Amino acid sequence: MSHMRHSDPNSVGLKVSLGSKPWSLSHTHTQGGTLSQAAKMPAMLDDPASPTIYRVSGAPPYPDPSKPELPPDIVPRQVTLRDRQTVATIIPFASQHEVPVSLVRYLSDQLNKEIEGGDTYPMTDPMPAEKFGAYWFQNFGAIMLLGNIERADLSEDMDWSRECLGSFYIKPNYPGRSSHVCNAGFLVTDASRNRGVGRLMGECYIDWAPKLGYTYSVFNLVYETNVASCKIWDALGFKRIGRVKGCGNLKSHPGALVDAIIYGRDMTPGGEGEELAPQRGDAL
Repeated sequence: MSHMRHSDPNSVGLKVSLGSKPWSLSHTHTQGGTLSQAAKMPAMLDDPASPTIYRVSGAPPYPDPSKPELPPDIVPRQVTLRDRQTVATIIPFASQHEVPVSLVRYLSDQLNKEIEGGDTYPMTDPMPAEKFGAYWFQNFGAIMLLGNIERADLSEDMDWSRECLGSFYIKPNYPGRSSHVCNAGFLVTDASRNRGVGRLMGECYIDWAPKLGYTYSVFNLVYETNVASCKIWDALGFKRIGRVKGCGNLKSHPGALVDAIIYGRDMTPGGEGEELAPQRGDAL
């Protein structure tokens, strides 16, 4: 899912991971991997072992960690894939406990594949499945599934390798007084290559993040070699607000260090990121 993550706290880049500091998942961490270039869209993840950061700045109401719930205006979102025929639904979740365990495990496997691929996330070691759910869904998570789905009461015995197209999370990029600035992490699964899933999740992120109280988005680490992800963020109105020189020691570029892009976007209504480029044949 580029994805994106950062030395601030998070990341994004279709197949993105948003993160703070690059870390090695040497104890307990995950994200999906040997996907084709078409499926890559992460940024970078912050350290999953660090305490959860909740939004406590910006406009109230603020989330209550003891009682996770969705804002009333965030509901399942029906979308149509690039073929203009296949219908899918992006389902929001306030907690990992609302997600079938088998689906959490599948997403964990996908994240670990991406980590093993060594080209989109900075982590080097996989994340244990038992740690993934608490990390990915700690603030807010969404999952894209095939079909027109109106409620999130999903069955454990579904074939997620066929039904699940992708997932993303939204959380603060910084703590405390700057926690109204968000970050996101994305995963595009094996079943969704070249189907436009990355862009659809990116558009949903732009819609839902303000409804969660965020006013600006930062993707801390998107390797410039992740061309498909960069194209999507550029098209969706994200600005290249920084560059980290020689940031990535990637498997696909042995003996060389790759630069990373820091993306930013105003998430307020009528903000500078409002203009979206028309959808083209982006790989995600």
